[in-house]
Amino acid sequence: MKFLFVYAILLLFTFTLTGQTVQVITTRTGKPLEGVLVIGENFTFQTDIEGKVSLDNIKPDEKILFQHSSFLKFSSTKERIADRGNIVMLIEDPVRLDEVVISVNRWEQTKNEIPHKIHQIGAEEVLQNQPQTTADMLGSKGGVFVQKSQMGGGSPMIRGFAANRVLLVVDGIRMNNAIYRSGNLHNVISLDANSLEKTEVIFGPGSVIYGSDALGGVMSFNTFSPRLSTSEKAEQKGKIMSRVSSANMEKMIHGRLNFGRKKWAALVSTTFSDFDNLRMGTHGPEEYLRPEYVQPGKMGTDDRIVRNRNPKVQVSTGYRQFNLMAKARYRPNEYFDVTLGAHLSQTSDIPRYDRLVVYRNDALRYARWYYGPQQWSLVSARIDYRRTHVLFDKLNILAGFQQYAESRHDRSLYAKEMFRREEALDIFSFNVDLGKTLNKRNDFFYGAEAFLNKVGSKGTAENISGGTPQKIAPRYPDGSDYKSWAGYFSWKYNLKDQLILQAGMRYTYTELNGQFDPAFYNFPFQGFDMKNSAVNGNAGLVWHPTPDWQINLNASTGFRSPNIDDVAKVFDSEPGNVVVPNPDLRPEYTRNLEAGIVRSYAGKAKVELTVFFTHLKDAMVRRDFSLGGSDSIVYDGVLSKVEALVNAESARVFGGNFSFEYLFSPAFRTRNDISFARGEDADGYPLRHVPPVFGSSHFLFEKQQWFFDMYVDYSGKFDFEQLAPDEQEKPHLYAADKNGKPWSPGWWTLNFKMNWRMNDVFSIAGGVENIFDRRYRTYSSGVVAPGINFFLSLGVHF
Repeated sequence: MKFLFVYAILLLFTFTLTGQTVQVITTRTGKPLEGVLVIGENFTFQTDIEGKVSLDNIKPDEKILFQHSSFLKFSSTKERIADRGNIVMLIEDPVRLDEVVISVNRWEQTKNEIPHKIHQIGAEEVLQNQPQTTADMLGSKGGVFVQKSQMGGGSPMIRGFAANRVLLVVDGIRMNNAIYRSGNLHNVISLDANSLEKTEVIFGPGSVIYGSDALGGVMSFNTFSPRLSTSEKAEQKGKIMSRVSSANMEKMIHGRLNFGRKKWAALVSTTFSDFDNLRMGTHGPEEYLRPEYVQPGKMGTDDRIVRNRNPKVQVSTGYRQFNLMAKARYRPNEYFDVTLGAHLSQTSDIPRYDRLVVYRNDALRYARWYYGPQQWSLVSARIDYRRTHVLFDKLNILAGFQQYAESRHDRSLYAKEMFRREEALDIFSFNVDLGKTLNKRNDFFYGAEAFLNKVGSKGTAENISGGTPQKIAPRYPDGSDYKSWAGYFSWKYNLKDQLILQAGMRYTYTELNGQFDPAFYNFPFQGFDMKNSAVNGNAGLVWHPTPDWQINLNASTGFRSPNIDDVAKVFDSEPGNVVVPNPDLRPEYTRNLEAGIVRSYAGKAKVELTVFFTHLKDAMVRRDFSLGGSDSIVYDGVLSKVEALVNAESARVFGGNFSFEYLFSPAFRTRNDISFARGEDADGYPLRHVPPVFGSSHFLFEKQQWFFDMYVDYSGKFDFEQLAPDEQEKPHLYAADKNGKPWSPGWWTLNFKMNWRMNDVFSIAGGVENIFDRRYRTYSSGVVAPGINFFLSLGVHF
């Protein structure tokens, strides 16, 4: 009996040494890693789909190397791994060149094959940065500058282009619609940052794949996809997160649940956010303070201008937002993958702060000015088919239907009439994308797109003390429409193992139709019926003289066809000016040259330099105009100077971006990024959407459950002469120089963030932004940036 007991103990000990199974996971997400090479003295294994590998028959003290192209190498022994619970954590290599992107050709490709500059923002970075909105998330990445006219907004600027010159794409479907304006937009906040799995920013024209509007770049947002089970058993995973912030008393709660079986899965994600009025910093220009505000009355004549008890609080900036996403996925076999998706986003009223601080005759001009609830919904269906055929190896069919609604409401101080203008759009889209690998050196991509917008628009004037609302001129011709059809192809050719050529071409045809109501305006034209077409192309080279070098050269063209907002809008661009329709407006075109050098020192450092030059032909710019020989008209009861979008002779933008990353150790690294751009039109005037020099410098520590980030954000100044003419006429947005003229001072902030994954269930994040409580405005913004801001976030994973 004693012999059997001793034998059992020896057998158990032997099994422990020889039957050891190890799981390899990532430090950031804790997800298993498939395909990790496990290398010993006389063996090489590979982890399976669950990140597991057996270390049977390996000596306890034998050195084992764990290696993956996207992660830093890790070495240990079987004995030490057992002491850590048979778990190996690999740290993602921040300086690698082979990140996978999908936005360039709508199919998966590695960055080391692409001549464009691309930035990625993963779900892990969103979790670490804890942005309040998607606009804030974009602003955390180098090369993207974000302007805010109100707290409920954020207009990304890329290489001197913004608004309807930058394309937004969600899950492959374009968001830009027929009324995206040339002025600053806030539509990007319709997307919930907590539901994004990966965001890719393409710098420079993307018109070959995406068509009109992709002049400055493309922002491709990819939301979470339902996860299938890796076994026969059903799997459920979920997350609940809540965050509070001090600068605007943010209260946010987010929930996400995934249920998956082997062939089908479903996902639900929802977020609710509530923001109070935003507090600005203590140290900075006094012009930014909010010394007084209007307390609207019930009759209009009883409006009161009230002294602000705390001038650092920006009264009338708070708002609320709700987002909901639901997806279902069915994968019956290895060839078919079908996904149905639905998105819903709705805000409360959003006060437009930059209008509420405008003065006229030494008094605040507006009693009220706000955007009504912004509503956006998207229903989509996607079919992925991957099987070798004569014409394709992979096929993607994508159909979408969007509904979008926005409104504007304004009333002047002491006035009885509230002006309301409401817009509603129905948007249909259909895409077919195909890919074919001809041989080891040739890959071919091609596809087609159809896009249709139907615009509804109405205007009313309402006496706030009672009475029947009266019809007034709408912002756009009611019932107008915008259509687009396109076809494209793109070709990737490996000239040699170190040299890759990418080239493509696209043909796009657009139509705009609408009629102006003669009851409101006596225009010298009845309507518009415009047809435009464009052929765009690109050609780029990627050269790898060694595995650690990448040299890019890319030439591309882009175009933007006028939309309904450009051609037919009537609105007050600023107090005393009114923009009127121009049916003679033509498309604008860009020619872009870009060169980049990337040098990577394996697992140690990466340096990247990109320079670009963009020539904009027939640029659409706002200029003085006349209607029937008159340079002024009465708009909403005010005699206003007439302006319109016209085609200038040309404009140009040039600049560059420099980034540097260095790993002091596997856990400690620094990341630095700085962007520079300058632009002017044919008359020598600065372009409105070209920001000053800006950038950031980070010092990061990341090890297993811990993440720390101490960083500085900074921006250069613009003197009065460097401001675009449109901006020079907005002194309420800027500080005053010694001559009393508006200018944009430079600024910098120090910030700290941390994230602690306590265990598999609980996580906590927190930090402090703008530690020195600086008072500053980002260039061209209406709202002043937050002062010192403390935030705390708690997460539960199940």
